[in-house]
Amino acid sequence: MKIIRKICVTVLAAALLSNLSSCGNKIGGFSMPRLALTGESPELRAISDASDEVRGVWIATVFNIDYPSAPDLSAASLKREIDGILNACVSNRLNTVYFQARPSCDALYNSDMFPVSSFLNSEGKLTFDPLGYIVSEAHKRGISVHAWVNPLRITTSSWATEHAPNGSPASVHKDWTVNYDGKLYFNAGIPEVRKFVADGVREIVSRYDVDGIVYDDYFYPYPVKNDNGETVSFNDENEYKKYGGESSLSDWRRENINALVRDTYDAVKETDPECLFGVSPAGVWRNDDGSNGGSSTRGFEAYESIYCDALAWIDGGYVDYVSPQIYWTFDTAATPFDTVVEWWNGILDGAGVDLIVSHGAYRYEEGDWSEPYGEMKEQVEYSRKLLSYRGSMFYGFDEIRSDTFGISNEITDVFSDDIKYTDAYPTGEGISFTSFEEGEKIPIGQAVITGESDPSLPFKSEVGAASRRKDGSFSVTVNVERGENQFIFRLGDKEYSLALNGGG
Repeated sequence: MKIIRKICVTVLAAALLSNLSSCGNKIGGFSMPRLALTGESPELRAISDASDEVRGVWIATVFNIDYPSAPDLSAASLKREIDGILNACVSNRLNTVYFQARPSCDALYNSDMFPVSSFLNSEGKLTFDPLGYIVSEAHKRGISVHAWVNPLRITTSSWATEHAPNGSPASVHKDWTVNYDGKLYFNAGIPEVRKFVADGVREIVSRYDVDGIVYDDYFYPYPVKNDNGETVSFNDENEYKKYGGESSLSDWRRENINALVRDTYDAVKETDPECLFGVSPAGVWRNDDGSNGGSSTRGFEAYESIYCDALAWIDGGYVDYVSPQIYWTFDTAATPFDTVVEWWNGILDGAGVDLIVSHGAYRYEEGDWSEPYGEMKEQVEYSRKLLSYRGSMFYGFDEIRSDTFGISNEITDVFSDDIKYTDAYPTGEGISFTSFEEGEKIPIGQAVITGESDPSLPFKSEVGAASRRKDGSFSVTVNVERGENQFIFRLGDKEYSLALNGGG
């Protein structure tokens, strides 16, 4: 398990810099060589085991969004386009690329398990290896590469469903597939499917020096409605009868995805223990109903709609990082950026799993984000204060490359300083409350409890979603009822309480 980290801008005094030496064997991003420091002072210990802030970008190959610009390009053109992507990363001070190596049961790399992607070559020929080239060239520039895999989507259109290429797993194992809204998906309820998908990741890690593997938010398909406005059902009834046991259909589906993520994590670590594995879930796990622990939002719920239980992956310890897709502004009424990112920060407190926020750079092309008011910069700066945060990734490479409404300037500005994350230095302090005193009388209704804590110890609130800053300060919104209210908090293995009298 990794240790909770705090932020440290690497404009260090000369006395400290003289003690730095590099070690490790990963390149770029947040698997850069760590800094080894000598000396016994607390200042030196506080910045040991430092790693770079993640500054990443998604490179989408599905539908030729970012790469390649069209199928059937020459090897020289394919190389030139990758060079252009990496050069744009360098100029924008980005250090990590999330390259979509398998957009839909296919491969933009040398594979024995999946056919060549039609987005690369319409004849199914691998005349050039994009993943191999981008890994090699990115590492020369000090940039990490994570292979982005879509695990269960097989086809992206009805036409593709009817023309699955020869050798496709969907053609060989038709019983593994489900047709939903004219598109094919692997059935995650079949154990052999989960093993096959995990083995596909194992193939990538064994053949390429990738720094990580990442799944996006596509597991069970996003629900669609028929002409009558009814949600179309996903046809896995037979598998549910065979494997579901006493679980509800929803719980069984969630456990299928949990098992897929867990099997993938094991495949990655068994092949290369230094390779990272992460998932980029939809931004809202669940909306808070007063008892489920969800966020104070009114958005699409991954837990209920596509059966993704990110908390199970975090609690189970089979992800190294999560990158929730928080593609909203601070002003979005149903899902404000700050509300959502604070929720994820609190959930990850003490979990040993890193928070890499995924930002919606593509929204700068849309009307409601087409004002150059610095939204991306503000989001990064806000997130940096949070205890679990270790970096950002942006979806919308073309907007960055084209500097749509000044977004490139925002990114280069906010990344102008080198930043590293280090182990949180223990303060030896417990929890102290700063907003209220024990037994204080306050009005009934919502109240915000604030306080301070040792940032090196895991912190949990039993009364609401708690979010801590890197200095250990925290805030929790609670409901105060008439009479005595007892609010319980935990720091490490110790319990703390605050009593407040409502109605004063």
